[in-house]
Amino acid sequence: MVVGGITVGGTGKTPVIIALIEALTQRGLRVGVVSRGYGGVAASEPTKVNENADHRAVGDEPVLIARKTHCPMVVCQRRPAALAVLDKEDLDLILSDDGLQHYAMARAFEIAVLDADRGVGNGQLIPMGPLRESATRLATVDWVLYRSGTDTASAVNYKLVGFRHLHNGDFVDLANAQSRWQGGPSPQLAFVAAIGQPQQFFQMLHDHGFDGETLGFADHQSLSQSDLDMIKADIIITTEKDAVKMTAIMDQRVWVLEIAAQLPEALIETLMMKFAQESA
Repeated sequence: MVVGGITVGGTGKTPVIIALIEALTQRGLRVGVVSRGYGGVAASEPTKVNENADHRAVGDEPVLIARKTHCPMVVCQRRPAALAVLDKEDLDLILSDDGLQHYAMARAFEIAVLDADRGVGNGQLIPMGPLRESATRLATVDWVLYRSGTDTASAVNYKLVGFRHLHNGDFVDLANAQSRWQGGPSPQLAFVAAIGQPQQFFQMLHDHGFDGETLGFADHQSLSQSDLDMIKADIIITTEKDAVKMTAIMDQRVWVLEIAAQLPEALIETLMMKFAQESA
């Protein structure tokens, strides 16, 4: 099964993949994942990923998926080669992180993820627009999920789980705006993200009543301590994907925002029916 997109930039695909793995695992399926391993130097050859893997070797998103799901995972620029490794595992289903346009890879089910607000943009292909391929491709996939959509069968929305301190494990329930920060009653906040659409992350925080300086960086960029030293704030809030690349940073101001994708139940039911048919 492929979970991908036809547009460049962030659509919230990684939380969708994590939610799919969790939902299918809860229903008894053994799930593995393949990925291109974007940004990883080891991705030219099939490389297994676990929660302790170096993001510089295998990419930041694969490490995040491995940490959240603990499922078997292999990265490679040639996804069929990664599939060949996982074929040796005792799995029911292999999920491809992206790869909708990787036509050399066989698939039984396709899910495309789009941002409901941006949609297909101006409808033009790169570089004139945001499309990797024609918007008519959406008519050929099995399911389209719209980030922040409204239709119950196609909407994927994101639940704020809370804050996790990068170093000592302290937790803040963001939904109830309960803070354990001891620096004062009104700390100065900064929001930092190196993801495809950092503005979506900033807007999510703003919608929940948090205001602060916003700093967006290039997707997959690794932030250094010197980058953080330039930020004059009491608390720095970042994404889970960015936290994967910050394990060596000891800045006690950094907190991680945890989110979870909420998928249509109809999609999970359809996938389970598809699996039953394929297994018959």
